[in-house]
Amino acid sequence: MNAAELSLLTGLPRDADLEQIQQAAAALAGHNRRPVFVTLAERGIVGALGDGTFGHVPALPVRGPIDIVGAGDAVTANLACALAAGATLAESLELAMAAASLVIHQLGTTGTASVAQIQALLASLA
Repeated sequence: MNAAELSLLTGLPRDADLEQIQQAAAALAGHNRRPVFVTLAERGIVGALGDGTFGHVPALPVRGPIDIVGAGDAVTANLACALAAGATLAESLELAMAAASLVIHQLGTTGTASVAQIQALLASLA
């Protein structure tokens, strides 16, 4: 979900700060015993697991014009695959943000992010 959806679901103020968002996501994940992920546009992503673990990864810097079509799908796909493969929450969030960054920089199309592209982007940040 995004921050506006979290706000509607939990009553959290729309202008909530990062700590409030993390706490609301953690409470929701704990209550439902299911992971919760909240996309925050330029602020990145928050994730929380049912065991009380939560984290935040900032968005990568924008490098020129962007087109957000496909970014949410890339985030969801990479979160699901990473978690299913045994990645930690932090690793999963990092992969999702890398994929989103690649996708938003592909203009005029529903972007994609291949494993090789994600690896190259993450390597360039190290």
